[in-house]
Amino acid sequence: MSVQVVLIVAVFVAWFAVSVANQFRSGALTARMRRHIPLGLIPLWTFFAPNPARADSRLIWRAEVGGSWRDWREVHFGFGSAGTRWLVHPQLISNKAIADLVNSLLRVDARTEGADRSTVLSSSYVALLSIVVDRSASEAGCSAVQFAVVRTSRLGDERGMSLAFVSEVHGVSAPQLVGDVR
Repeated sequence: MSVQVVLIVAVFVAWFAVSVANQFRSGALTARMRRHIPLGLIPLWTFFAPNPARADSRLIWRAEVGGSWRDWREVHFGFGSAGTRWLVHPQLISNKAIADLVNSLLRVDARTEGADRSTVLSSSYVALLSIVVDRSASEAGCSAVQFAVVRTSRLGDERGMSLAFVSEVHGVSAPQLVGDVR
């Protein structure tokens, strides 16, 4: 074997060993390594986490049309057909993006405890607002939107629901059409 092949194999073996050690949270050594290795190349899998998620977060929104608020609706991109879902599932990516943005928003909100406007200025809030405003474009005469995060859980036969976050009301204006510019 050439020296290059041996070096490549050594790098992958070391990467695998550090990844395995990281699964056991071996302490300061892997924490230091994770800080110095870019792009999250040392994975941490939590398939069987000691604190699994006990609730789902759902993004809901409503629109104000003609001075009255419409019913709350969930932002969900649906599921692909069962025949192709195993191969290609673009809706999963969109739904996962919403879930990640919602979780990020809840972390920012918990950190600030509503003491300042940093939650409203966070990238996750702005991205979720953008998604809701895009959804509201289908509402003729929509003048404002608001979104919220609801946490749902199931404990036995009981279904629980709690309000985790409510956004401010945001005015929506109709898009301005630009004339032909020459």
